[in-house]
Amino acid sequence: MHNGIWVAGAIVLLVIVYVLAKVIYYARLSRRQWQDVDQTKLREWQDDDDW
Repeated sequence: MHNGIWVAGAIVLLVIVYVLAKVIYYARLSRRQWQDVDQTKLREWQDDDDW
């Protein structure tokens, strides 16, 4: 019985580590892409802006 608990705990731990690794990877990718954007062409948005 205790063996099954350790296996389940190991699987849960692996899933948590995998998800954290993906979150960190995509956060870094997003930051890198944002830095590559030509920010001089971005428009300032205002809530009361009428088209």
